[in-house]
Amino acid sequence: MLRNTALSALCMVALIACRPSIAPSSTPTPSYIAGSLVPSKPMAVGIHLPGTPGALAGGIVDIEAVGALTAGNITVGSQTFSGGELAFVGAETDNVVDLFVADAATALLANAAGADLVMVASLQRLPGWRLVTIASGSTSAVSDLAGGTVFVDGIPGDEVPLLLALKDAGIDAGEVTLVFPDDPGQPYDAASLLDGTIRAVLLRTFDGYARIAQYVDPATEMGIGEAALREIPLDYESAGSGLDVWATRTSIASDDQKIAVAATLLAWSQGSAKCREDVATCATQISDGSISDLSVETLQWTINQLNASIWPNPAGLFEIDATRLGVAISAANSVGIGSATTAESLIDRSILKLAQEQWVQGVDRNGAGWTPLDLPLP
Repeated sequence: MLRNTALSALCMVALIACRPSIAPSSTPTPSYIAGSLVPSKPMAVGIHLPGTPGALAGGIVDIEAVGALTAGNITVGSQTFSGGELAFVGAETDNVVDLFVADAATALLANAAGADLVMVASLQRLPGWRLVTIASGSTSAVSDLAGGTVFVDGIPGDEVPLLLALKDAGIDAGEVTLVFPDDPGQPYDAASLLDGTIRAVLLRTFDGYARIAQYVDPATEMGIGEAALREIPLDYESAGSGLDVWATRTSIASDDQKIAVAATLLAWSQGSAKCREDVATCATQISDGSISDLSVETLQWTINQLNASIWPNPAGLFEIDATRLGVAISAANSVGIGSATTAESLIDRSILKLAQEQWVQGVDRNGAGWTPLDLPLP
């Protein structure tokens, strides 16, 4: 499970073209919802999403499906993260902006390697991680992980909640072996957990958890189900964990680049609100785009789980939560990830400033009173 760093030089300069797009293939009717946010030339925005294509893509798929920005010559597409040192490498051209949806700790690591990422918007209000093991095994607490291996279904930096728990339990992080996927865009395979190769896996509820519960046991030829799993409680909020939207400073330097991203946030907010209010249609739209291997019913469950980490949002979707970012920075620093810095030094508010007067009328970015649907995992 070594990290993949052997992609071609072409990917280094045009990464947006090197990963599979997860935008819908149909040609939408041109429309434009972003008011005066019109770039002077055609622009493309590539949104890099963690994990396998699924719930996170819902609000983005809608942008192209309805042609929300087509008439404004802005193309928006999604793709999965690359592995290793290419994770935060974008196209680096003046007509393309790469956005990275990631936790703060992963951005800190990227900046330590020279990426110079800044947060342009907040996404999740609550963390979406879970540390899971097999219920029939002997692992039931963080202390039981000493001397074992934990699979982190993400990219380096995502392990912060676990490292904090180990620290609180008095366990040296070196006593636990952490492994990451070769390709973070590939579906999680629970075989190593079932055969005891790993003791636990840290994964996102809206993707990896569904996959592990639906993993087919070769002995029974049936999904193992949630009853076969045991969750090891972690204090995720102390890590400030949650996905935010990041970009390199150089990729949002020009007016056209800022306009393209601001318009994308407007369209994305509309798609996200649709996925909150109509989970079934959102799931069907993702499935019809052939971007996920999950069933429509499972996609509905995962979208509902993602929604629960985003809504309600009193400040409004995408409004930056500097306090939470500060918590994330301190937490990462306390376990040796990233260097000491202030939250404000990692925030660029110029994009949200452009969007401020243009938010789509009738789109509810707060979701006040929204509660998760009572959906069982298929």
